[in-house]
Amino acid sequence: MIRTLLFLLLIASTLFSQDSLIFVIRVDDIYSRNVTYPAGIIPFQQAVEQRGGKVTWAVMPHRLIENMNLNGNLSAELRSTIAAGHEISQHGYIHICQRCGQSSHEMYCTTQAYHYPYQDQMELIRQGMELLRDSVGTAPVSFVPPGHQADSVTFQVLLDSSFQFISTTGPTKQSIYKNLYNLAPHNEYTWQITPDQYQSRLTSALADIRAKAQTNGYYCLLLHDPFIRPAYQDSIVLRWTGELLDSVNAEYGNKVRYRTLSEAAASFRGPLSGSSEEIAIVPDEMLLLQSYPNPFNPETRIRFRTTEAGITQLSIYNLAGQEVKSILNEHLPAGWHHRNFHAAELPSGIYFALLRQNRFSTYHKILLIK
Repeated sequence: MIRTLLFLLLIASTLFSQDSLIFVIRVDDIYSRNVTYPAGIIPFQQAVEQRGGKVTWAVMPHRLIENMNLNGNLSAELRSTIAAGHEISQHGYIHICQRCGQSSHEMYCTTQAYHYPYQDQMELIRQGMELLRDSVGTAPVSFVPPGHQADSVTFQVLLDSSFQFISTTGPTKQSIYKNLYNLAPHNEYTWQITPDQYQSRLTSALADIRAKAQTNGYYCLLLHDPFIRPAYQDSIVLRWTGELLDSVNAEYGNKVRYRTLSEAAASFRGPLSGSSEEIAIVPDEMLLLQSYPNPFNPETRIRFRTTEAGITQLSIYNLAGQEVKSILNEHLPAGWHHRNFHAAELPSGIYFALLRQNRFSTYHKILLIK
């Protein structure tokens, strides 16, 4: 009798676990480059909230200094969505590869199989973090690599920048690199959706959710720049998403838990043990990050890190080895710093930024094009 009871309890607990579902909604690329669309993100947010859901917005920080945010509406919407309990995840910096110019990747160039060095990737991510902090007032803890393209250098930069979670393809519900925890997305169904595809995609999505609930215990629904597509303007995406969530709520009832990307990842990961393998390794050398923009005209920002206090010099040299400008010559504490280089009076050409402090020195090449 006791054995039978224990067996039934075990079956019941297994079924309950299989029927439970953590549901994440991740929306990438909420606006297209230098285009303003009046619909905004709030109607989608409200449609999700009405069903008890939450949204993780994968935001390209550079959009905050482009035309669609000249009136500040995008920043205001993102601040309000954070206040309502939704999440901002950093989505690269500008979503354009600075090596080949394509928009399908940024942190790692897939067309040329080029691994950007640590300094270059750090500068992109740092600039994005600064824009999000200054415009939206948030410090993201999750990261979505543009095009889901990243390498171990990207992972190390994220750890050194205090990111805890990443959402990309590959092994999910586990640390993808040291203690950088990955919660992979599942499928996307609203990309260029039409009325003729409405029902078939809804049926496919529900079947996929049931399957992933059994195998993963969660589902991450992916949407991609829905706010610039005709289907969003025509409310197809809003109706489809609402009907999908209504179906999920009807099927799972109180067993569905809506979470942001970071909340879901944290619940699966649990607390960190603090072992030496899980602690991010921070490089101890002085760093001079790649100037941005580069090439530039007539101004670029130079960001660097010192690991000790001391007199710090930052100078610009031409190809003949002549110093053409002294940008910095003062005592600085250890930490991150930046200076702007104005080159309006200089001719086009290749220059070198040289950073020196105490016994250390480093440099990189910059290109002025007028």
